[in-house]
Amino acid sequence: MGNRRLKKMGFSTRSVHAGKPKTNAVRSHAVPIYQTVNFEYRNFDELVRVGQEKQKGYFYSRYGNPTLDALNGAMAELEEGEAAFAFASGMAAITSAFLSLTKPGDHVLSSSLLYGGSHRFLSETLPGLGVEVTFVHPFATDALEKGFRWNTKVLYAEPLVNPTLGVVDIRRWAESAEHHRVFFLVDNTFTPPPLFQPLRHGVHGVVHSTTKYIEGHGDTLGGTAVGQADWIGRIRDIGKIYGGIMSPFNAWLTLRGLRTLSIRMHSSSGNASVLADFLQGHSKVIRVHYPGLAGHPQHELAKSQFKGFGAMVAFEIQGGLKAVRMLCDAFRIITSTVSLGEVDTIVSHPASSSHAGMSSEERVRVGIPDGLLRLSVGIEDVDDLIGDLEQALGKV
Repeated sequence: MGNRRLKKMGFSTRSVHAGKPKTNAVRSHAVPIYQTVNFEYRNFDELVRVGQEKQKGYFYSRYGNPTLDALNGAMAELEEGEAAFAFASGMAAITSAFLSLTKPGDHVLSSSLLYGGSHRFLSETLPGLGVEVTFVHPFATDALEKGFRWNTKVLYAEPLVNPTLGVVDIRRWAESAEHHRVFFLVDNTFTPPPLFQPLRHGVHGVVHSTTKYIEGHGDTLGGTAVGQADWIGRIRDIGKIYGGIMSPFNAWLTLRGLRTLSIRMHSSSGNASVLADFLQGHSKVIRVHYPGLAGHPQHELAKSQFKGFGAMVAFEIQGGLKAVRMLCDAFRIITSTVSLGEVDTIVSHPASSSHAGMSSEERVRVGIPDGLLRLSVGIEDVDDLIGDLEQALGKV
């Protein structure tokens, strides 16, 4: 199925068919796993031409691999970018993106509400490389405009804030980036297609932890960057030098997970909406963070920006860390662990996992108290999930 035909079809059709081999000698219906380090050539001259990139072909799997390229093509298709490149993890994609966009003496302007690993890289590692970083609250418009400098090169944000699920006005940020001629980079892990496609809204580059919703089964680490071909070319060079690229087998597993992305997101998002309503009415729950709730401060923005409200729910319970410990130990179906975006429902405690690298004062400042839990809702029967939440909360 050619790309031209595919672009005219619905997202579910595209997610099932994107990345399929256009031609292969054995006419394989599924993408083959090219589990090889190197490649063979008809003669020495062909080896030299491919190695010098004067002829199309594959030289060494750190430089490129047919299975990875199938995934790269699929991600470019679904995010509607010109090209993509797959990495060994989400953090490898994020760090490589910044390394491709900045140099000593540059400045980065970032949302202050981020995944803990990203925040740590921006606040600790990047300044050590000579790049200044300023954090601004994503809901303070004036602060955003005042944050730009003459040497600002990158603007960075997450559309749906991790873990408190505030909604960043990506169109508004994109306008600012355009006005100041700054590269706008977005981490779209929480809101993958079909929920949101940032490149449609003025964003220049997108990164994902494919470990989460893209792969969806909790058995494969990965990341990706998607954008214009010239930027992805620079990203690919970073991958070659630093070596943090995805393996062929993980690319194959990620492609397999990608086939069901649309139906998984539809099911888990529907469940999340029901669970958010249930938690909002529970006496032991102080507050619920979910953009689908009418009382959410950016509910109307979420309605206009996203195609659905996603499958993440955050909620705060009475009793702080002691109550959190009791609740997590009481679950029977819901698993207390780290990560998100899997087919089963996961509860995590941001203060001791994703944001453990921040001080307690920093966490409180960004709205992550000890009693906050993050629920990544899966595709189970929703009545069973409600029953599990009910019995566990009853033991707190």
